[in-house]
Amino acid sequence: MKIHHLNCGTIRPRMAGVLNPAMALMPCHCLLLEAGADLVLVDAGIGLADMAEPRRLGPMSLVLNLKQEPEETAVRQVERMGFAPGDVKHILCTHLDLDHAGGLADFPQARVHVMEAEHEACAHPGTAREKKRYRPCHFQHGPDWVTHQELSPEKWFGLDCIRDLPGLPPEIVLIPLPGHTRGHMGVAVKTGDAWLLHCGDAYDLRDEMLEGRRSPLTIRLFQHVAHMDHPGAMDRKEALKAVVRESGGTVTLMATHEPAEYEELSGKRLFG
Repeated sequence: MKIHHLNCGTIRPRMAGVLNPAMALMPCHCLLLEAGADLVLVDAGIGLADMAEPRRLGPMSLVLNLKQEPEETAVRQVERMGFAPGDVKHILCTHLDLDHAGGLADFPQARVHVMEAEHEACAHPGTAREKKRYRPCHFQHGPDWVTHQELSPEKWFGLDCIRDLPGLPPEIVLIPLPGHTRGHMGVAVKTGDAWLLHCGDAYDLRDEMLEGRRSPLTIRLFQHVAHMDHPGAMDRKEALKAVVRESGGTVTLMATHEPAEYEELSGKRLFG
Protein backbone atom coordinates (compact mmCIF):
# COMPACT_ATOMS: atom_id res chain seq x y z
CA MET A 1 0.00 0.00 0.00
CA LYS A 2 1.40 3.38 -0.99
CA ILE A 3 1.24 6.17 1.59
CA HIS A 4 1.31 9.88 0.72
CA HIS A 5 1.87 12.41 3.51
CA LEU A 6 -0.20 15.57 3.06
CA ASN A 7 -0.23 18.83 4.97
CA CYS A 8 -3.87 19.83 4.66
CA GLY A 9 -3.65 23.19 6.37
CA THR A 10 -0.84 25.13 8.02
CA ILE A 11 -1.78 26.72 11.34
CA ARG A 12 0.21 29.39 13.13
CA PRO A 13 -1.23 29.54 16.67
CA ARG A 14 -1.10 33.04 18.07
CA MET A 15 1.51 33.53 20.81
CA ALA A 16 2.94 30.04 20.18
CA GLY A 17 6.22 31.55 18.99
CA VAL A 18 6.61 33.13 22.43
CA LEU A 19 5.16 30.37 24.61
CA ASN A 20 6.54 27.36 22.73
CA PRO A 21 8.47 28.00 19.49
CA ALA A 22 8.16 24.33 18.46
CA MET A 23 4.43 24.95 17.94
CA ALA A 24 4.72 28.24 16.05
CA LEU A 25 4.13 26.56 12.68
CA MET A 26 2.13 23.34 12.60
CA PRO A 27 0.70 21.11 9.86
CA CYS A 28 -2.60 19.29 9.62
CA HIS A 29 -0.89 16.02 8.72
CA CYS A 30 -3.22 13.72 6.79
CA LEU A 31 -2.52 10.50 4.90
CA LEU A 32 -3.61 9.53 1.41
CA LEU A 33 -3.50 5.77 0.90
CA GLU A 34 -3.53 4.03 -2.47
CA ALA A 35 -5.50 0.89 -1.63
CA GLY A 36 -5.85 -0.98 -4.88
CA ALA A 37 -8.04 1.02 -7.24
CA ASP A 38 -9.41 3.18 -4.42
CA LEU A 39 -8.00 6.09 -2.46
CA VAL A 40 -8.40 6.36 1.30
CA LEU A 41 -7.88 9.54 3.33
CA VAL A 42 -6.91 9.50 6.97
CA ASP A 43 -8.37 12.78 8.27
CA ALA A 44 -9.60 15.50 5.94
CA GLY A 45 -7.86 18.60 7.29
CA ILE A 46 -9.01 22.09 6.39
CA GLY A 47 -11.49 22.30 3.51
CA LEU A 48 -11.83 24.64 0.55
CA ALA A 49 -14.70 26.57 2.13
CA ASP A 50 -12.71 27.08 5.33
CA MET A 51 -9.71 28.33 3.36
CA ALA A 52 -11.95 30.87 1.61
CA GLU A 53 -13.61 31.97 4.84
CA PRO A 54 -11.76 30.98 8.04
CA ARG A 55 -14.53 32.47 10.18
CA ARG A 56 -16.47 29.27 9.40
CA LEU A 57 -14.18 27.69 12.01
CA GLY A 58 -15.74 29.83 14.72
CA PRO A 59 -13.84 31.51 17.57
CA MET A 60 -10.97 29.02 17.17
CA SER A 61 -10.09 30.67 13.86
CA LEU A 62 -8.53 33.54 15.83
CA VAL A 63 -6.34 31.13 17.78
CA LEU A 64 -5.35 28.89 14.87
CA ASN A 65 -4.40 31.79 12.57
CA LEU A 66 -4.78 29.58 9.51
CA LYS A 67 -2.61 30.16 6.46
CA GLN A 68 -5.18 30.70 3.68
CA GLU A 69 -3.74 28.49 0.97
CA PRO A 70 -6.37 26.53 -0.99
CA GLU A 71 -3.67 24.44 -2.67
CA GLU A 72 -2.99 22.82 0.72
CA THR A 73 -6.46 21.26 0.88
CA ALA A 74 -6.68 17.51 0.41
CA VAL A 75 -8.89 17.83 -2.66
CA ARG A 76 -6.44 20.09 -4.48
CA GLN A 77 -3.52 17.80 -3.63
CA VAL A 78 -5.45 14.75 -4.83
CA GLU A 79 -6.13 16.53 -8.12
CA ARG A 80 -2.46 17.51 -8.54
CA MET A 81 -1.54 13.83 -8.23
CA GLY A 82 -3.73 13.11 -11.24
CA PHE A 83 -6.68 11.64 -9.36
CA ALA A 84 -10.30 12.78 -9.27
CA PRO A 85 -11.99 13.67 -5.97
CA GLY A 86 -14.41 10.80 -6.62
CA ASP A 87 -11.49 8.36 -6.44
CA VAL A 88 -11.43 8.93 -2.67
CA LYS A 89 -13.86 6.23 -1.56
CA HIS A 90 -13.20 6.26 2.19
CA ILE A 91 -12.19 8.86 4.79
CA LEU A 92 -11.08 7.63 8.21
CA CYS A 93 -11.40 10.47 10.74
CA THR A 94 -9.37 10.20 13.92
CA HIS A 95 -12.02 12.57 15.31
CA LEU A 96 -14.29 15.33 14.04
CA ASP A 97 -12.68 18.48 15.40
CA LEU A 98 -12.82 21.40 12.99
CA ASP A 99 -9.22 20.99 11.76
CA HIS A 100 -9.76 17.30 10.98
CA ALA A 101 -13.22 17.32 9.39
CA GLY A 102 -13.30 20.54 7.36
CA GLY A 103 -12.32 18.77 4.14
CA LEU A 104 -15.14 16.19 4.30
CA ALA A 105 -17.43 18.33 2.15
CA ASP A 106 -14.83 18.32 -0.65
CA PHE A 107 -15.37 14.54 -0.99
CA PRO A 108 -19.16 14.21 -0.65
CA GLN A 109 -19.20 10.73 -2.22
CA ALA A 110 -16.78 9.20 0.29
CA ARG A 111 -17.79 6.90 3.13
CA VAL A 112 -16.72 8.55 6.39
CA HIS A 113 -15.52 6.15 9.10
CA VAL A 114 -15.58 7.22 12.75
CA MET A 115 -16.01 5.64 16.13
CA GLU A 116 -19.66 5.44 17.15
CA ALA A 117 -18.86 7.45 20.28
CA GLU A 118 -17.39 10.25 18.16
CA HIS A 119 -20.42 10.39 15.89
CA GLU A 120 -22.63 10.55 18.96
CA ALA A 121 -20.54 13.34 20.50
CA CYS A 122 -20.77 15.35 17.28
CA ALA A 123 -24.49 14.78 16.78
CA HIS A 124 -25.47 15.12 20.45
CA PRO A 125 -22.75 16.93 22.43
CA GLY A 126 -23.17 16.46 26.15
CA THR A 127 -21.78 19.83 27.24
CA ALA A 128 -21.30 23.33 25.85
CA ARG A 129 -17.55 22.66 25.81
CA GLU A 130 -18.03 19.55 23.70
CA LYS A 131 -20.39 21.36 21.34
CA LYS A 132 -17.73 23.97 20.54
CA ARG A 133 -15.47 21.29 19.08
CA TYR A 134 -17.70 20.53 16.13
CA ARG A 135 -18.77 22.86 13.31
CA PRO A 136 -22.21 21.99 11.84
CA CYS A 137 -21.20 23.54 8.50
CA HIS A 138 -18.71 20.68 8.02
CA PHE A 139 -21.51 18.12 7.97
CA GLN A 140 -24.29 19.94 6.10
CA HIS A 141 -23.60 17.91 2.94
CA GLY A 142 -24.79 14.78 4.74
CA PRO A 143 -21.73 12.51 5.01
CA ASP A 144 -22.16 8.80 4.34
CA TRP A 145 -21.28 7.76 7.89
CA VAL A 146 -19.86 4.36 8.82
CA THR A 147 -19.61 4.05 12.60
CA HIS A 148 -17.50 1.51 14.45
CA GLN A 149 -17.78 0.12 17.94
CA GLU A 150 -17.29 -3.66 18.08
CA LEU A 151 -13.73 -4.59 19.04
CA SER A 152 -11.80 -7.40 17.40
CA PRO A 153 -10.83 -10.36 19.61
CA GLU A 154 -7.19 -10.03 18.50
CA LYS A 155 -5.39 -7.02 19.96
CA TRP A 156 -2.92 -4.80 18.10
CA PHE A 157 0.39 -4.67 20.02
CA GLY A 158 -1.61 -4.97 23.23
CA LEU A 159 -4.19 -2.33 22.32
CA ASP A 160 -7.88 -2.78 21.57
CA CYS A 161 -8.53 -2.53 17.85
CA ILE A 162 -11.12 -2.87 15.11
CA ARG A 163 -10.21 -4.98 12.09
CA ASP A 164 -11.99 -6.16 8.93
CA LEU A 165 -13.35 -2.75 8.02
CA PRO A 166 -16.07 -2.83 5.31
CA GLY A 167 -14.62 -2.07 1.88
CA LEU A 168 -11.08 -1.59 3.20
CA PRO A 169 -8.00 -3.82 3.04
CA PRO A 170 -6.86 -5.74 6.14
CA GLU A 171 -3.71 -3.61 6.31
CA ILE A 172 -5.83 -0.82 7.85
CA VAL A 173 -6.75 -1.17 11.54
CA LEU A 174 -8.57 1.28 13.83
CA ILE A 175 -7.21 1.83 17.34
CA PRO A 176 -9.62 3.44 19.85
CA LEU A 177 -7.76 6.18 21.75
CA PRO A 178 -10.49 8.06 23.67
CA GLY A 179 -9.49 11.06 25.73
CA HIS A 180 -8.91 13.98 23.42
CA THR A 181 -12.53 13.51 22.35
CA ARG A 182 -15.14 10.93 23.32
CA GLY A 183 -14.47 8.81 20.24
CA HIS A 184 -10.91 9.72 19.33
CA MET A 185 -9.07 6.94 17.48
CA GLY A 186 -5.81 6.15 15.76
CA VAL A 187 -5.45 4.61 12.31
CA ALA A 188 -2.75 1.96 11.81
CA VAL A 189 -1.50 1.18 8.30
CA LYS A 190 0.72 -1.79 7.52
CA THR A 191 3.35 -1.60 4.81
CA GLY A 192 5.48 -4.71 4.51
CA ASP A 193 6.58 -5.72 8.00
CA ALA A 194 6.15 -2.24 9.49
CA TRP A 195 3.25 -0.16 10.76
CA LEU A 196 2.53 3.57 10.69
CA LEU A 197 0.08 4.71 13.37
CA HIS A 198 -1.66 8.04 12.80
CA CYS A 199 -2.37 9.06 16.39
CA GLY A 200 -4.51 12.10 15.62
CA ASP A 201 -4.24 14.46 18.60
CA ALA A 202 -3.21 11.84 21.17
CA TYR A 203 -0.03 13.87 21.59
CA ASP A 204 1.29 17.16 20.20
CA LEU A 205 5.11 17.00 20.05
CA ARG A 206 7.16 13.85 19.55
CA ASP A 207 9.45 14.70 22.48
CA GLU A 208 6.46 13.88 24.71
CA MET A 209 6.74 10.26 23.60
CA LEU A 210 10.38 9.82 24.65
CA GLU A 211 10.99 7.75 27.76
CA GLY A 212 11.80 9.84 30.79
CA ARG A 213 10.81 13.11 29.14
CA ARG A 214 8.11 15.39 30.48
CA SER A 215 6.04 17.65 28.25
CA PRO A 216 6.83 21.38 28.47
CA LEU A 217 4.60 23.29 30.87
CA THR A 218 2.86 25.13 28.02
CA ILE A 219 1.94 21.80 26.38
CA ARG A 220 0.67 20.36 29.64
CA LEU A 221 -1.54 23.39 30.24
CA PHE A 222 -2.85 23.28 26.67
CA GLN A 223 -3.70 19.59 26.96
CA HIS A 224 -5.68 20.17 30.16
CA VAL A 225 -7.90 22.47 28.09
CA ALA A 226 -7.92 20.52 24.82
CA HIS A 227 -8.63 17.00 26.09
CA MET A 228 -12.20 16.16 27.01
CA ASP A 229 -10.92 13.43 29.36
CA HIS A 230 -7.44 14.50 30.41
CA PRO A 231 -6.62 11.49 32.65
CA GLY A 232 -7.85 9.14 29.94
CA ALA A 233 -5.77 10.90 27.29
CA MET A 234 -2.66 10.60 29.49
CA ASP A 235 -3.32 6.87 29.91
CA ARG A 236 -3.58 6.47 26.13
CA LYS A 237 -0.29 8.31 25.68
CA GLU A 238 1.47 5.90 28.06
CA ALA A 239 -0.08 2.99 26.18
CA LEU A 240 1.36 4.33 22.93
CA LYS A 241 4.80 4.56 24.50
CA ALA A 242 4.46 0.89 25.45
CA VAL A 243 3.63 0.00 21.84
CA VAL A 244 6.85 1.63 20.65
CA ARG A 245 8.87 -0.19 23.32
CA GLU A 246 7.37 -3.58 22.60
CA SER A 247 7.15 -3.41 18.80
CA GLY A 248 10.87 -3.77 18.24
CA GLY A 249 10.96 -0.75 15.97
CA THR A 250 8.21 -1.97 13.66
CA VAL A 251 5.71 0.75 14.69
CA THR A 252 6.19 4.42 13.79
CA LEU A 253 3.96 6.98 15.49
CA MET A 254 2.83 10.28 13.99
CA ALA A 255 0.56 13.02 15.30
CA THR A 256 -1.52 15.48 13.30
CA HIS A 257 0.21 18.70 14.27
CA GLU A 258 3.79 17.52 14.92
CA PRO A 259 5.96 19.58 12.54
CA ALA A 260 9.20 17.57 12.79
CA GLU A 261 7.39 14.29 12.11
CA TYR A 262 5.65 15.77 9.09
CA GLU A 263 8.91 17.04 7.61
CA GLU A 264 10.68 13.73 8.26
CA LEU A 265 7.94 11.47 6.90
CA SER A 266 6.97 13.63 3.92
CA GLY A 267 10.42 14.87 2.97
CA LYS A 268 8.92 18.38 2.70
CA ARG A 269 9.50 21.54 4.68
CA LEU A 270 6.94 23.68 6.44
CA PHE A 271 7.31 27.31 5.46
CA GLY A 272 5.92 30.44 7.12
